Amino acid sequence: MTPASSARRLLLGTGLGLFLAGGFGLISGVIHLDEPSIGFVIPLLGLILIALSGPTGRGEGPLSNWFPNEDNETLAVRVEADLNQEKQNEDVGNAWAKLEHSMLSKELEGEE
Repeated sequence: MTPASSARRLLLGTGLGLFLAGGFGLISGVIHLDEPSIGFVIPLLGLILIALSGPTGRGEGPLSNWFPNEDNETLAVRVEADLNQEKQNEDVGNAWAKLEHSMLSKELEGEE
């Protein structure tokens, strides 16, 4: 299961639960249609989460960067490439530090 499909299921389930809670609030009289109140946020948030679940499950939309639509093999390749890039950047940084150290050492030796 990809991170995108897991996020889709989570968003859809949470959205349906909030929408159901809003319906129960309307039935029980906690939320009134004639008086707008903060209680309308619950079903509205449920609808937003339900609407976000579709594009997120396809790896699209505003949450696609957090929940990519890639399987385990693709994820492993991407993470390995990221780790190699970080190691290469670290090696370049270490090389610059060694070069700077040797240049400063030569400068100090020349001043003495």
